Amino acid sequence: MSLRRQLATVAGSAALALGAAVLAPSPAMAAPTGCTAWLSNGHAHSSCTGGTGQHSVAVTQWHPYAGVILVTGPWKAAGEVSSVRLPPYETRRVFTNVQG
Repeated sequence: MSLRRQLATVAGSAALALGAAVLAPSPAMAAPTGCTAWLSNGHAHSSCTGGTGQHSVAVTQWHPYAGVILVTGPWKAAGEVSSVRLPPYETRRVFTNVQG
């Protein structure tokens, strides 16, 4: 077997192994539960008490020129607080996005 063919075989085997690792099922995640969202001193916050996924605070506001805008906080694990500072526009809705 030529060196080129051996290298191709090794590369192909490595690609198959990597593909299998990437496609392997991950541990089950449950969307966060017991979530609440609130406003406080120009900031929006969300917190979830259960589950193993992530959550993010989200706020819709009315911008005088752009119309409705969406402001979101960082994704956080259940038990942590997601917070974002709000621009000085009219707040329409505060809610929690969940994933997992």
